[in-house]
Amino acid sequence: MNTIRLTPSNVFQYIGREIIFKSRKSHKVSRIISASKTGKTIQIDDPDLQNALEIVSRIVYVIIE
Repeated sequence: MNTIRLTPSNVFQYIGREIIFKSRKSHKVSRIISASKTGKTIQIDDPDLQNALEIVSRIVYVIIE
């Protein structure tokens, strides 16, 4: 499994791809639904995080197959 760090400058290239990130001391995998205009927040399907994830304050990786 190869990964690339997700940043506000490259987030628009990876919409629709799966990501891996850490939340509440465990790793989660989710899919990027959309990104904000600034690229600092992404929409994901995770009700625990209210379907939004701020990528500036977290380490988020895109899974490259």
